[in-house]
Amino acid sequence: MNNWIVLCSLSFALSFFLSRIIIRLLGKRLIDIPSDRSSHSLPTPRGGGIAIATTIILVSAGTEIYGSSALPWTPLLLFTLMAILGALDDFMNLSVRVRLLIQFLLSLIAVIICVRELNFQGADAIILSGVCVIALVWQCNLYNFMDGINGIATIQAICVCVIMGIILHQTNNDTAIVKLLVITGMACAGFLYWNFPSARIFMGDTGSLFLGFIFGFAAIKTSIGSIDIAAAWLISMAVFIVDASYTLSIRLLSGQKFYLPHRSHSYQKLALTLNSHTKATSLVCLVNMSWLFPITLLMIKGILNPIVALILAYTPLIVIAIKLKAGRPS
Repeated sequence: MNNWIVLCSLSFALSFFLSRIIIRLLGKRLIDIPSDRSSHSLPTPRGGGIAIATTIILVSAGTEIYGSSALPWTPLLLFTLMAILGALDDFMNLSVRVRLLIQFLLSLIAVIICVRELNFQGADAIILSGVCVIALVWQCNLYNFMDGINGIATIQAICVCVIMGIILHQTNNDTAIVKLLVITGMACAGFLYWNFPSARIFMGDTGSLFLGFIFGFAAIKTSIGSIDIAAAWLISMAVFIVDASYTLSIRLLSGQKFYLPHRSHSYQKLALTLNSHTKATSLVCLVNMSWLFPITLLMIKGILNPIVALILAYTPLIVIAIKLKAGRPS
């Protein structure tokens, strides 16, 4: 218990103080200037994800050094490279092709690590790896798409860490992943003070790509061979998966330039309708903890079939996206 308290306290404190330092260092250098496609109205520094990523990597590396059921060095190296990619994009605005190429490369290595651990071979391994690589790249980008109003990406990350940390702990699953989720959740909590309800800094691509990659990797590593755990991950991340996927699909089908910035996501339209980032983000948290979490628990306990649980989780979210006309210009 004492080790967990130290882990939580260290992750929270390090992220909290690093975020403050980054605000001072980047407050006048790396500014997100509002445009007609932005959901915020004031120039705000971005790059706060550097604090989140640095905290998670350093604390995870420390637990690995002391041999306390931490992740091996290879995943930590991949996480670091994804954080560097996000930071370069924050500072230099990399081309979409360069970003996707590097994301596919890092995702391929991550998936190979997971598949090899379970000794999959032949055609099954190739098909499974291909599906997982595409899913991991999409997870990185959908998290990036959904980071558009105060606190939403940070609070979503905390909710996912709480839900899946409890689920994996109850099912005696990968201890290293549980520890990673605890570190990630507390690092996001330390950053949240500066990001919500009024944002003094945004996490930027450094944070969103990094968090998306961590959750995608953790989901693949713990889900291969377990339908229940795979369904649990899909349910815990349902708000972001539905909003990003539905919005992109509508933009593609309607001939819009999907690669351009916009504010037609469900959460953005909800924030406009409510005239409040705080209310919109709070509703996302409420949906996660009062609807998706109970469904996940009931499924893991065998009360709900995984398919039924997925239908219960996703149907209302899809209906909301349709009602808000996600993907269509305001």
